[in-house]
Amino acid sequence: MVISGAVRKRFTRNEEDAVDGTVVEMPAEEPHEDLFGEHGARIVVVESELEGGALRCFRDWRATLLAHDMSRELARPDAYTQLALEGLVLELAATVARRREAGSHEPRLDAVREMLAQDLSCPPSLSQIASELGVHPSHLARTFRARYGESIGEQGRRLRLEWAAQRLAGSDEGLAMIAARAGFADQSHFTRDFKRHYGVTPGRYRLAHR
Repeated sequence: MVISGAVRKRFTRNEEDAVDGTVVEMPAEEPHEDLFGEHGARIVVVESELEGGALRCFRDWRATLLAHDMSRELARPDAYTQLALEGLVLELAATVARRREAGSHEPRLDAVREMLAQDLSCPPSLSQIASELGVHPSHLARTFRARYGESIGEQGRRLRLEWAAQRLAGSDEGLAMIAARAGFADQSHFTRDFKRHYGVTPGRYRLAHR
């Protein structure tokens, strides 16, 4: 998981540019080369004893938040670090598995999430997404809600809040800048929505994750 910065992953048959928020899932035996960007990258690597699996790259801010928590535990270990890490890894495994299952049932639905994550400040409309995927807007809206239990708009709002939480935990950007980049009308709008979702203000969230 790339917490910040960028790294180009070179595999046998393709290359992937993994920027902040990217999860790279690959078999343990997969040959690859890492080319880090000019300013480097902060990454968290979780190894599994399970064999096989597919090579996939996708952006998921929930998984990245979990990576931030892992990084913080590793930086300041105590008697409970091992227990905390085990819990975080299990939560991460569930997050990635749900994403994998959803994509296997209807790959186009997984593509919707990628499109929403590309530009949080200016998300595409339902019609634009449907046109890009070659499906009718009403069919896309219906199947998306059936799979994820929320509308495309609701998921877009949640994704930008998760992205904002990731920036609060992993950067020194000002609240106004984060709010603007996430597509909020102003900082007060951002603060209201963030507190409604996480139960604390952005400032308190940042303090708790430092």
